[in-house]
Amino acid sequence: MAFYHFRQTYRDLQRVRQILNTLIKYGFGYVVDRLNLQGYIPLGKRLLRTARQEIIPKDAGEQFRLALEELGPTFIKFGQILSLRRDILSEDFVKELQKLQDHVPPFPFESTQKEIISQFGKPIEKLYAYFDEKPLAAASIGQVHRAKLFDGRDVVVKIQRPEIREIIETDLNILMNLARLLNKYIPEARLYDPVGMVEEFGQSIRRELDYRIEGRSADKFRDLFKGSKTVYVPEVIWELSGRHILTIEFATGRKVDEIDGDIKYKRNLAKNFTESYLTQIFEHGFFHADPHPGNIFILDNGRICFHDFGIMGHLDVELTDNLSNLFLAILDKDVGKIMDIYLDVGLLTGDFDPKAFKRDLRYFLESFYDIPIKEFSFAEFMEGLVSIGRRYHVKLPTELLLFGKTFMTVESIVRTLDPEFNLVENIRPYTQVLIRKKLFEPSRIYNDLTKVGMEINSIIRNLPRDLRNLIKHLKEGRIEIEVRHERLEDLEQHIDKASNRLSFSLIIAAIIVGSSIIMQTQIGPLFLGFPVIGVIGYLVAGFLGMWLVWAILRSGRL
Repeated sequence: MAFYHFRQTYRDLQRVRQILNTLIKYGFGYVVDRLNLQGYIPLGKRLLRTARQEIIPKDAGEQFRLALEELGPTFIKFGQILSLRRDILSEDFVKELQKLQDHVPPFPFESTQKEIISQFGKPIEKLYAYFDEKPLAAASIGQVHRAKLFDGRDVVVKIQRPEIREIIETDLNILMNLARLLNKYIPEARLYDPVGMVEEFGQSIRRELDYRIEGRSADKFRDLFKGSKTVYVPEVIWELSGRHILTIEFATGRKVDEIDGDIKYKRNLAKNFTESYLTQIFEHGFFHADPHPGNIFILDNGRICFHDFGIMGHLDVELTDNLSNLFLAILDKDVGKIMDIYLDVGLLTGDFDPKAFKRDLRYFLESFYDIPIKEFSFAEFMEGLVSIGRRYHVKLPTELLLFGKTFMTVESIVRTLDPEFNLVENIRPYTQVLIRKKLFEPSRIYNDLTKVGMEINSIIRNLPRDLRNLIKHLKEGRIEIEVRHERLEDLEQHIDKASNRLSFSLIIAAIIVGSSIIMQTQIGPLFLGFPVIGVIGYLVAGFLGMWLVWAILRSGRL
C-alpha cells in the first residue's frame, strides 16, 4: 500500500488523511477502497465505517464538486480544469464543476505589507501614494487592492497569498500519487490518462503562481490590440511587479452584463466583442480564455476593456487552420469534412468504429438543420459534438477544449447584449476571408514550401544512415520487438490479493494450532483453569478471522 514517492512528513500524512476522509464523507469511499488506501484512515474510523455513515451520492457530480470545494484551492483549480474535459466527463459533471467557487477570507494587511517589503525592499508608503488596506477582491491564490501611484494613475495591486505555493506543491504531490494509483488499481481510468492530466494541471497552476507570466501575457495582448478603436488593454507597471505581486493600470467602466442603452448601441458592442475574439483566435492564435463578465468592462468611450490575464489560450497555426475549416464545414453542413477535421485534431484512445461515428455525427447534425441560423447555439453544438467524441473515445487537445469553453462564454455575453444577434452570420465572412488570405498570402506559401523542403531534405540526408544502422542491427541480432500484455497488471493484482489472504489464513491457522497445543498441555499461568496464553491466542485468531471475513465481504468477492 505504498504511496509511491510520497513525502511522508507528518503534515503531508495529515493532508492525505483529510483528503481520503473528505472523499468518504461525500460518498466516494469505494474509490478509497479500490485504491487500497484504507491504511491511511485511522483504525477507529475504518471499523465504524458503514454505508449509512457515508453520503451516498444521488448526484455524483454535485457531491464531487462539494468535496473539491471543501479540499481547498488546489482541488478547486483542478476541478475548474476538469470542467474543460467534455471529451471525458458527462455534461452533468461538467456543469457542476463549472459552479466551483473560491470561498476564502482575505489575508491580513500585515501579510500584504511583509510581501511588498520582501519583493521590493521598501514599505508601501514609499512605493504608492495611496494603498487601500481593504482588498477589492480575495481568491484562493491571491487578492487585489486598489492603489494610486505618485504620478496620479489609479492601479490595482494583485498580491499572492502567503505560503500558497507550499500548500499547492503538497497537494500536487498527493494528486500525482493518487493518479498513479488510479492507473494501477482502476484499469478503466487509464483511458483518460490521469497522470498526464495531473502533470498538465501542475504546469498550468505553477504558471499561474508566477505573476510575471500573467504580466507578459497582458503586455502581449496589449501589443496585439495597439491602436485598436474597439479594444483597450490596461498597462502593466513593471517597476512595481514581480513573481508574487502584479501592479496594473485600473481602467474604470461598467461590467459587460450591466450595460444600458438602446438596442443599436448594444448590437454594436456585441459585434465588436465577437470580432475581437475572432481576431484573437484566427489571426493571433492567442486569446483571453476567461471572459466572464467580471473580467470584461465597457469604458465610457465604448471600448471593450479586458482584465485578468492569468488564463490565456494558445493555438498553433495547424489548429487555427483546422478551426477555420471546421467553422465553414459546420455552416455548409459537410458531415464528411467535419468528421475528417474532428479525427485530425483528436486522439483515438480506444476501439473506434468510423461508420458508426459518421452515422451518429450525421444524425446529430441533422437535428440542427432545421433551426434558423439566428437561433443556432454554438454552446449546444459544441456540447453535442464533444459528447459524440467521448462516446467513441476521441480525446481532444486541451487547447481546443479551452477554445470551446471560451467561445461558449463569448456567445452567452453576446446574447446578453443582444438576444437577436446573429453570431453565425458574423463568423462566416470572417473565416472565408481568413482562409483565402492564408491560401494566397505569399509569406504563408513561402513558409509552407520552406518547411516541406527542409523535411524532405532531412529525410534524404538521414536515409542512408538509418538504413545502415538497421542492417547493422539485423546482422548483430539486436532488433528488439516490444510485446505488451493488455490487462496483465490486473491479473498480477488479483494474484497478489489472493496470496496475501492465503498467507493471512495460514497465520490464523498456525495461531489456532499453537493455542490448542498450549490448552492441551496446560503450559503457562492459568486463569479459571485455562492457560492464559492459549486463551489470548484464540482471541487473537478469532479477531483476525473476523477481520479477514469482513474484508472479503466488503470486496464483494467470496
